[in-house]
Amino acid sequence: MRSKLACVRCSIVIVTSDFLVHATGMSALVINVVAMASTCEKSLRVQSAMAGLVWALNNFLLGAYTAAALSLVSASRTTASAVVLRSKVQVRRTAFLGFVGLTLAVAAMTWDSRSSLLIPVAALLSTYAMFYLRGPSLRWSMLVVSALWMDHAWSHGSWEQIAGNALPGLAAVYGVCRVREAEKPGAANRNFQAARSSVLGS
Repeated sequence: MRSKLACVRCSIVIVTSDFLVHATGMSALVINVVAMASTCEKSLRVQSAMAGLVWALNNFLLGAYTAAALSLVSASRTTASAVVLRSKVQVRRTAFLGFVGLTLAVAAMTWDSRSSLLIPVAALLSTYAMFYLRGPSLRWSMLVVSALWMDHAWSHGSWEQIAGNALPGLAAVYGVCRVREAEKPGAANRNFQAARSSVLGS
């Protein structure tokens, strides 16, 4: 009787764990796609930070502790980059170097045989991008970062993380198109006229 109860409890734990893995993966995926498609620099960073927190939990549930730790660092870094977005160069440089050191330290402390060298490379690239790039350049760099993380997602057989790198990559390309369209001469005036027509029409 006790062995049957133990088996039932074990099954419940496994099902619950699988549900949490898929739920956190899907949540992070949606937030990532919305962030990459955004034309607002601050919104992109804030939403990416939120996605980073959820990805950290997802990686922890998968047992990928290096990736989980670096995802937490990534979320903190992205939040910091949003705060210092319009600060002086020296402030951004100090924050950037601080997070580079933190990324390398966390990667070294949590390293195991299952970890990929591409993960810290992706983390360092995204750190530079968040502090120094904007517009299309930022979104293209995020596409490269997604490609680097794909190896980790594939090795853990997580379809949410595979989609979480592929779809935000496509969203980043869409975001580039939106940013370039918004930067065209007369774009602001066309948006104002469209909004005005919509109000008058209603």
